[in-house]
Amino acid sequence: MHRGWGLRVRIWLLAGLLLGLAAPVRAALDVAVVVSQRDGPHAAFAQAFIRAAAGLGHRVFDAGSPAEGLDDVALARADLVVTSGDAALAAALRLHARPTLAVMIGQSRFESLRQAHPERPLSAFVLDQPLERQFRLLKAVQPDARRAGLLLGPERGDLAAFEQAATRAGLGLVAQVVGDEGALIRALETVLRDSDSFVAVPDALLSTPSAARSILLTSYRFQKPIVAFSRAYVSAGALAAIFTTPEQVAADLIAWLRTQKDDDVQLPPPRGPASFDIAVNRQVARALGLSVADDAELLRLIATGDQP
Repeated sequence: MHRGWGLRVRIWLLAGLLLGLAAPVRAALDVAVVVSQRDGPHAAFAQAFIRAAAGLGHRVFDAGSPAEGLDDVALARADLVVTSGDAALAAALRLHARPTLAVMIGQSRFESLRQAHPERPLSAFVLDQPLERQFRLLKAVQPDARRAGLLLGPERGDLAAFEQAATRAGLGLVAQVVGDEGALIRALETVLRDSDSFVAVPDALLSTPSAARSILLTSYRFQKPIVAFSRAYVSAGALAAIFTTPEQVAADLIAWLRTQKDDDVQLPPPRGPASFDIAVNRQVARALGLSVADDAELLRLIATGDQP
C-alpha cells in the first residue's frame, strides 16, 4: 500500500511537469531605452527600470541619448522603445516607428510630439498629476481654503477640467490664462487677491525659472501659500508639492509590463502617474501660521479625499 501511494505521487508529479511544459510561457521582450541625459532624474529612472525589467526576464538595451547618438540597431530590433524625457522622445521618433512609450515627460510636450508624428505607435506615462490629486493636497495642507488661484499658459486649454477637479475637492477656482510671461505679474496679482492659495501646474510658459521665481516672490508678498508639482519648488519656497519620483515612474512602468503577455506589445492609453509622493516646507507653514499634518496623514487625505 505504501508503494502504491508512492507510485501515485510520482504520476501526479509527472503530470504536473507535463502540464507545466505545455503551459504558455510569457515571451521576453526586447526593450530599448533612450534617455535625454546621462545624469539626474533620467539616469535614476533608467537604472531602476533596467534593473527591474531584466528581473522580469526581458532583454533591455541601452539605446543611447541625443547627445551621444542613438543605437539604430537596438531601436530597429526592439519590441518596445522606452524614452525618458522629451529630448529622448523627439530623437527616437526621428528614427524607427517602433512601439514607443514615453516617460518622464510633461503632458503638453508629449501631446505636441504626438501631433507631429500622428502615424507612430506612441503612448506615455506623463508626469502631470491628476488634477484632483493636487487640489486634494491643497485642502489637506490648508483645510480652511475656499478658493484656489491658478494661471495657465496658452497651451493649456483645459480650464473646464481644472474647474471640475477643484469643485470635486471642495474648492472654487480663480483662474486666468496668460498669453506671455510679460503678463504674468499682473494676472498673478489679480488671482491672488481673490484666492486663499495658489496652485502651480507644470505649464510650459509658467514653469520657466524666471516665471517660477516671480510666482514665488509675488505669492510671498501676498502671504498666500503655493501648492506645486516638484520637490525643487518646495525647496524654493512653496508650501507643498505632489510629484512622482523617477523610481516610482519605473515601478509604474514595470507594473504595466507585467500585463504584456507576448511580444505583441499593446500600448496603453496615455495616463498620469499611479504612484506619487509629497514634500512640505514646514518653515513656510510656520511663517504663514499654518498647522500642517504629518506626511503620512496628508497622503491618507489625498488618497481618500477625506477632509482634515
